[in-house]
Amino acid sequence: MENRSYFARLLAVALSALLLAAVVIYYQGSHRAGETLVHEFEEREANTAEVIAWLLAEKAPYAGEAALRARIHELGTHLKVRITYIAAGKVLADSDVPDQDLGKLEDHSDRPEIIAALASGSGKSTRFSSTLQTQMLYVARKIGGLPGVPDGVLRIASPYSAVQTELAQSSQRFLAVVGVMALCAAALAFFLIRRTQGALRAFSEVVSQMDAPEASDKIRVCPGSEFKPLMDSINTLAKRNRKHLRHLLDTRSQFEAVLAKMNDGVAILDEQGSILAHNDALAVLLGSRSGDCSGKHMLEAGLGLDLFETVSEALRAPDPQPIRFQARLADGPDVDVDVAPYATQKGKRRMVLVLHDVTPIKNAERILREFVIKASHELRTPLTSIQGFAATLVESPPQDQEQMDKMLGTILKRSQEMSGIVTDLLHTASPQAEKAQG
Repeated sequence: MENRSYFARLLAVALSALLLAAVVIYYQGSHRAGETLVHEFEEREANTAEVIAWLLAEKAPYAGEAALRARIHELGTHLKVRITYIAAGKVLADSDVPDQDLGKLEDHSDRPEIIAALASGSGKSTRFSSTLQTQMLYVARKIGGLPGVPDGVLRIASPYSAVQTELAQSSQRFLAVVGVMALCAAALAFFLIRRTQGALRAFSEVVSQMDAPEASDKIRVCPGSEFKPLMDSINTLAKRNRKHLRHLLDTRSQFEAVLAKMNDGVAILDEQGSILAHNDALAVLLGSRSGDCSGKHMLEAGLGLDLFETVSEALRAPDPQPIRFQARLADGPDVDVDVAPYATQKGKRRMVLVLHDVTPIKNAERILREFVIKASHELRTPLTSIQGFAATLVESPPQDQEQMDKMLGTILKRSQEMSGIVTDLLHTASPQAEKAQG
């Protein structure tokens, strides 16, 4: 899955939030504006009905229904509103209907606004007019006590088209304002995010150079005051990190120098027995064919089966302890092996091997054994002869002087041979002894 930019996601979330907020604001604003306009329209029409009722009362008394119809026609013409006077459900006058057609109108006693006006003095209702093909507002007011006119209900009818037009214009203006506000907010969010992203990119470039030993101990670039606490914390961390890094580099140099001067081979093994690191002495001990042993398994590098089995057993132990033993490598050298286990910070087991070449000592021991065997073999014959003649001379010395002299001569000769053999053995053993001591 592609790792998208955090700032791209943040910008998308911000734009979505702004769009949602704009939609909510527009909906609530337009809805409230529509309710306000409708309420104002209804209040205005109710006031218009009050004015018309007052104007009708001002011209009283009326000389019959004809005079009432004339007055209603006059008021409807001047006020640009349809006025209807209804008594007992019958339309007595209508400003938009000729007098001769009034008898054709339906009974209005079942109209909601008429029923409400008769019950409480005023009423209103909204319904669709099939004649005018538009939504209409009907406001009715109870009229009584006009001389010459029967008691009834005065009603005015006004189309909602004007309100709808005004509401549509208001919604458009409100939508435009909200859209501009959303665009400005989105542009501001985009600008701030881009600026912050650029500042953080420059900031991260400076921070990424802190691991270099020659880098400065402080961050010199501060994108803004908002980043100062973070910059101060990073500066403190960088100073400590640089100090620890220099200490580690010095310690590493010291260890490398010590390992390079060691004649003993040193290797670090992982849990599988692979060589993680080693010094040059180990490569020399294993032979030039091995070269760089890092990454190789113990057997592949030539450490031998004996050493591998012992180290594997130590690695499998629940609580490994330092051990020391002797082993023979694959190419034949004999070594003393010191194994020191340890664990990393993550709990992974590691082994430090120190291999001391004891091949010269083993060779000296072998030469010494051969020397002893050879010396024993060379000295046994003359020594046996001397012992035999000496025993004869002690136990039963011969009476013949010539025979005694011959036996003594043999003893002397054999002793001289022994002296020569000892001298030769000493000359033979001296270089090997010097080699063993060296």
